[in-house]
Amino acid sequence: QAAPTNFFRGNVNTACGSATSDVGPFYCPGDAEVYVDLSFFQELQSRFGAQGGTFVEAYVLAHEYGHHVQNLLGTSDRVRTRRGPTSDAVRLELQADCYAGVWANHATTTPNASGQPLIKNITQDDIRRALDAASRIGDDFIQRELGGGRVDQSQFTHGTSAQREKWFTTGIQSGNPANCDTFRASNLG
Repeated sequence: QAAPTNFFRGNVNTACGSATSDVGPFYCPGDAEVYVDLSFFQELQSRFGAQGGTFVEAYVLAHEYGHHVQNLLGTSDRVRTRRGPTSDAVRLELQADCYAGVWANHATTTPNASGQPLIKNITQDDIRRALDAASRIGDDFIQRELGGGRVDQSQFTHGTSAQREKWFTTGIQSGNPANCDTFRASNLG
């Protein structure tokens, strides 16, 4: 099942409630839709210091579609603990990063509606930029660089920068979603 994608600026109402640009891109399981604030990609560069680029944007979208896959598979229903370094919420986010990597692995060979590859070529620079973005949206980076300098692992909801890089890399190198089972992984990275 496809997930409709809603692009917005400022704020949006969803089955999960209303959201503002502060939330960034997100997936709402209540309506099975992806929401992308169009200002996020500029903010990723200006506020977070990421290098950005078209493939970085594709990685972010693929991560959100990864949440749709989790919803369809029932994985989202396994989330019981919402905060902490090994919480179910962190495991869900890292799995979505891994799924984004799996997508990237197949993007140059998967045809779109007109029979052309989704992406013609993914360069090492594209991958480097995606990993750079992943490192700048880790809980530790955000808390340290944008939230006052103190890292509090008990408040983690998305994983560390290194974990986010590791799981995207796992997905893109293997191309196999079976390698993305962060719920069984004893070492998240």
